[in-house]
Amino acid sequence: MRYLLPLVPLLTLPASLSATELFSWHLFDTQMRVNRHADLVIHSRVRTRDEFHRLQQARGGAIVRFHAGKNLIPYTGYYFQPAHEAGDPWTKGHRAFVGVERPFAVALGTVLITRIAAERHMNTGRPNYMRFRTYTRLQLPGRRVAPFIQNEWLAVKQGFHSVRNSGGLRIRLSPVMTLEAGYLYDIRRASWGGDRSAIVTALKFQLPER
Repeated sequence: MRYLLPLVPLLTLPASLSATELFSWHLFDTQMRVNRHADLVIHSRVRTRDEFHRLQQARGGAIVRFHAGKNLIPYTGYYFQPAHEAGDPWTKGHRAFVGVERPFAVALGTVLITRIAAERHMNTGRPNYMRFRTYTRLQLPGRRVAPFIQNEWLAVKQGFHSVRNSGGLRIRLSPVMTLEAGYLYDIRRASWGGDRSAIVTALKFQLPER
C-alpha cells in the first residue's frame, strides 16, 4: 500500500479533467554496452486507441547514449514510426532526435532524472516539424518494487504542445529485466488532438557486459 501513496494525486487527476479516450502505449527496450563511452538501446513501441481496439502507431529504432562524465548522458537516435487514423492510410513517419540526460541522487535511494531533447518529425501526415521536450522523473526507493512519478512538457514552433503527467511502479523481475506499469494523462492543444489518457507499460532489458 505504501507504494501507491505517491500516486494518489495522479490517480485523482482524471476526476477533475475530462479525458477524450483511453490509449495504451507498450514499450520494449534492450540496452547493451558498446564500449566504455557508449550504450546502444534497441527500442520498439506500439500504441493503441479506441479503448485498445485499434493499433494507431508502431515504431522502432535505436538510441546511442554517451557517457560524458559528471553524470551527463548525451544521446541521439532515430525511430521509424508508421501510424494512421481511422479511415486514413498508414503514414511512413520518421523521427530523429538529440538530447541530454542528467540523473541526481536525491536522498535515501531516491533518484531524480532530468532530460531535455529536440526532435524532428517527418512524413507523419502533417508538415514536417520540430518538437522540444523536457522530462523530469522522480523514482522512489525500493529493492524490487519502486514507485515513480514523472512530468513532461512538449513544445512546437507555435508554442505549447502538451504536458504529460504519469506515475506507476517499476518492478525488477530479474537482474537484467525490469517491468514498468503506470497511468498517463496528456493535456494537449486541441489542434494536436486534445486531451487523452493512457495505460503505459515498458519491458526493459539491460544486457550484462561481456
